[in-house]
Amino acid sequence: MIDIELIRKFDTDFFLNYCSKRHFDINQIKEIKELDKQARVLLTKIQNNNAEINKLTEQFAVLVKDNKKEQLEKLRSNVQKLKQNIQEEQIKYEEINQILLDKLSRLPNIPASDVPEGVDENQNVFQKQFMEPTKFNFKPKAHWDLIVENNLVDLEASQYINGSRFVIYKGLGARLIRALQWYTLECNINHNYEEILPPVIVDQQALYNTGQLPKFKEDLFELKENNKFLSPTAEVQLTNLFANKIIKEDKLPYYFTADTSCFRSEAGSAGRDTRGVIRQHQFYKTEIVKIVKPETSCKEHEQLTLDAEYILESLKLPYRRILLCSGDMGFSAQKTYDLEVWLPSYNAYKEISSCSNCGDFQARRMKMRIKGSDNKIYYPHTLNGSALAIDRLFAAIIENYQNPDGSITIPDVLLKYFNGIEKIK
Repeated sequence: MIDIELIRKFDTDFFLNYCSKRHFDINQIKEIKELDKQARVLLTKIQNNNAEINKLTEQFAVLVKDNKKEQLEKLRSNVQKLKQNIQEEQIKYEEINQILLDKLSRLPNIPASDVPEGVDENQNVFQKQFMEPTKFNFKPKAHWDLIVENNLVDLEASQYINGSRFVIYKGLGARLIRALQWYTLECNINHNYEEILPPVIVDQQALYNTGQLPKFKEDLFELKENNKFLSPTAEVQLTNLFANKIIKEDKLPYYFTADTSCFRSEAGSAGRDTRGVIRQHQFYKTEIVKIVKPETSCKEHEQLTLDAEYILESLKLPYRRILLCSGDMGFSAQKTYDLEVWLPSYNAYKEISSCSNCGDFQARRMKMRIKGSDNKIYYPHTLNGSALAIDRLFAAIIENYQNPDGSITIPDVLLKYFNGIEKIK
């Protein structure tokens, strides 16, 4: 959530730039400013009336003692009127404040100054590339064919049990998924992230805190009976570890990693990536999250991205880093790098990680605060990234490590998980 004080001050040039980068009407900001003004006027009236009641009640004892019944009755009547006013004003205040908070919660984060302005992925900026796209001296196959030929999935059972966009890995396919989960966690732990094993069911407040709600409800799987949801990313669980808490400054930074099942409805993605394992309703992802002091977050963002890149480089997979433009950036992010791995079947790079600095946006929503050595209270910055998306990493290895006979060579760093097996065939 952006700081309401910015809206109260309302620097026109600042908000024109913000609205231009995030592609919405500045009148939404003006409406929030007016609602905030109305709410504060009502709150002042409530406070003044309460103060007046306190002043009048101090006179009760004197009037009772002096047996001044007429004045006492008048005093009671005035207090009753003030209480009635407070009740009416409180109802109005709560109504306006709820509308205000709802509108404020739908405002995206303010982009960092070095984020390029743009509408969509076509305005993203190339940053760097690792390795050239894989070249083959034979006609390569797509991972959706290779996983069937090598008996790595059970597509028939998947369709029978869950329907489309679910996959059942089996045999060496399941082992490769598990190896990637272990390997990504080990890499992150070696980079000083603490491993967490969280539940995958989360409540709506946790999703609100990280920015998935209220705007992106249609992308979630809701458990309507108990008003909870299947988690779309472990960013939700890891970032919420300190929701509504005050962190001592000398405890920072916190680094966390978790590998979990993740769930997304993929609303609006009909017809996209329907073959293979690229876009599923249930998928695996190893997440990294940082909670840091504001003055270090830019440096921490760069290192978090390098930590995700390290895994791709150690697996010797071609990838590139992209700086997202304002129109392609996530709701909660103020700056995002995407890592895109090369997939021969697409003859293109596909996203395998988004590494974002969210500034104090999420911390404000969840009331996560820092207490400094001077007892000053302020908000930390939160960062998150995929390190990495496991199913997409699986597809990238299957395609980039394939051989002419359809077998798949296991990357050197994963051999320790395969008990002497060097090829999937």
